Amino acid sequence: MEPLIQASGAYSLTVPPLLQTDEPGYVHSIFKNGWNIRCGDRLIFIGSRKNGELPFGIHLEDELVPRLISLLRMGEPFLYDREASILLFSAFAIQLDPHQAFDTKMGPIAALSLRSGLNAFASELCAHNQHTGTGIWVSDFLDRLSNAAEPSWSEHEQRVLQLMDAARSERLPQIDKLLRYWIGRGNGLTPAGDDMLAGMLAVDTITGGFTEHFRLHLTTLVEKEALTTDISREYLKYALQGQFSSVISNVLNTLALDDSEELIKRTRELLCVGHSSGLDTSFGILMGMLILRRNSTWHRKS
Repeated sequence: MEPLIQASGAYSLTVPPLLQTDEPGYVHSIFKNGWNIRCGDRLIFIGSRKNGELPFGIHLEDELVPRLISLLRMGEPFLYDREASILLFSAFAIQLDPHQAFDTKMGPIAALSLRSGLNAFASELCAHNQHTGTGIWVSDFLDRLSNAAEPSWSEHEQRVLQLMDAARSERLPQIDKLLRYWIGRGNGLTPAGDDMLAGMLAVDTITGGFTEHFRLHLTTLVEKEALTTDISREYLKYALQGQFSSVISNVLNTLALDDSEELIKRTRELLCVGHSSGLDTSFGILMGMLILRRNSTWHRKS
């Protein structure tokens, strides 16, 4: 019998408690840059840092990932040795390195500081010259938004404007209607509507600008109803807890620094994620910032 391949992984602080479930875990899904394992009703990603450090991620050296993926099979069980902090698969083992543990929770940023980068961020999204996963061109959307004449909105654009209103609303029927429209809307493992909501939540996490009614109802829909994919629900669960991938938090942190060169670099890193996921998330961040600008007299909730 050949010896197990040994690997060492950096990990999010959220991961060890998830691994300590008494339910058997297994390989849930496999991709080019890693795989997901299911632990109870939660997912953990294991793989490269191609899309940044994830709030439910264990990250390995990039060059090792393809080799380990070739040794996996869907549904394969794994074991977790709590004392040694080792994940055991059939052909390899992953040692969790406590010296490389990371925290993906974002802290508060002054809304005024965040809004200062709005124009530069919007310009970079327009220059990307690609439509979102729901067919919205950011440049056209912004042009219509600033047009004094009565604009001709597409259906999705109208729903975006309504969602921006709902984020500041206390009217549950309005909130419910808009969230049900957007959750799970679009194709892929993380539909465009979910990515957009995650971007909005990133802004709200650091500024506290949305109503409790909006956040609580979104939490209820994500936790209690199967409106989207397993993987997308996982991202939204963490977003509602203020935890995001590093490519998202890097953009938000840079927005407050008034450093246009660094902002362009970080925004382009986010735009490279997935087919349209990076743009959809960026558009959600833009929506959150536009909400802040519209409510410029707002003060952060205590």
